[in-house]
Amino acid sequence: MKTKSLLLLTAMLGTAGMLHAAKPAAGPNGGRVLAAEPQAVEFFVTADRRVALTFLDAAGKPTAPGTQVATVTAEPAVGKVPLTLGRSPHGYVSTTPLPAGEPYRVVVQIRPAAGASPKNFRLDLNLSLCAECRHAEYACTCEGH
Repeated sequence: MKTKSLLLLTAMLGTAGMLHAAKPAAGPNGGRVLAAEPQAVEFFVTADRRVALTFLDAAGKPTAPGTQVATVTAEPAVGKVPLTLGRSPHGYVSTTPLPAGEPYRVVVQIRPAAGASPKNFRLDLNLSLCAECRHAEYACTCEGH
């Protein structure tokens, strides 16, 4: 019985540690870092409400996306709105701004190459500033959120 209790306690502590480690980090622009493969991607909303996806190297510095392909879909109350993305030196930038009416969900799909299976990321878009970390709520790095 003692062994079972110790195993259960160890499993619970390990799960709590993994949840704590999964806290999103802010990227170089102050956006949310998405754990895509083979490179992480920063999701950032610019001042003119355009989405910028910046691919990051292992040190967290912007790098070329290589063969990776991305799509972004906003899901405001009026329905799904796919955003057209234009290529930039370090990733992609939407050619049109995000629709008004947040908070709402945004779905980002990253593919290692065209035709490959995507990894999906669902973000709750809230552009309000967090009083503690001063990032937008979608990229908040505070422990209490």
